[in-house]
This record gives sequence, structure tokens and C-alpha cells, in this order.
Amino acid sequence: MRTGTALVGQGPGLSGVIGNPNAKVGRDYRFAFPLLRNNSKEPVSITEFRIASLPSGVKVIGYPVYSVNHTSGYQLAYDDSSHEGGPELDKTPNYAGHPYTIKPGVLSDKYAMVHLHVTGKLSAHVKGCEVYYTQDGQSYRQSLNCEFALDMK
Repeated sequence: MRTGTALVGQGPGLSGVIGNPNAKVGRDYRFAFPLLRNNSKEPVSITEFRIASLPSGVKVIGYPVYSVNHTSGYQLAYDDSSHEGGPELDKTPNYAGHPYTIKPGVLSDKYAMVHLHVTGKLSAHVKGCEVYYTQDGQSYRQSLNCEFALDMK
């Protein structure tokens, strides 16, 4: 697999930490991957998302993919137990498992989230957003900056 360079991440999560300062064991939280812009001259087909560094105390439930058109915009963080004024993501169309194309020069309306379940006190932050895609018949993996904190008091 080749290292990709076609995508450019956008959004607040690229330059800081997104998180929940009151995380609790047994609860689920979701955090958004950066928005994706295809900065190349050829279309890309997004196939998969993964976290690069997962500390003890948390497990990945999945990588749902949503459209900004169905989630009232770009949802940076989501607490499954409270929904705190946002859309109920379990009732929102989830495009995970269905590759989607981003045309050249276009910012995608779809974005991935990592759905996490807290099993204990986290030993570190969740870090590194990896995006898998195909372009011109080749498979690529591209790493983007992201960091998610689930802090407990």
C-alpha cells in the first residue's frame, strides 16, 4: 500500500484536541475525523477509516460516516448518552462500508467519526486519523493529524 498525498484535512480538529472533560466508564463517545478535500487532479474513492494510536481504556465500536447535510453541519464531538442538542446520530444515515468518491478540488460533504466505548481510565489520548482510498487503480493510506481526549475527574 502506498502513502497517499491527495487529501487535505480541514476543520478545527487539525490544530488542537477535541474531547470530553467528563468522560465516564461504560459510555460511548464519537469524534470527527477532519473534513476531506481532494487536492489532486483525479477523483479518489474513500474506502476506510482507522485510528493510528488507541490507548488502553477505550475500544473502537466503529467508524460511522455521515453527511453534513444530514447532521446539521459538521459534528465535532458527540456523547451517545446525552445527544446535547445535536442530531441523534443512530437515526442518521450512516455511509460506512460504502466507498464514496471525492472529485478533484472538492471538499466532501461526508465525514467520518470514530465511535469509542470507554472501558477504563485512558492511559493517553486517542491519536492519528488514517484514511484509506483508491485512485487510478492504486490503494493508498494517508495519515492526518487528529487527537481526541476522554478525560476523567
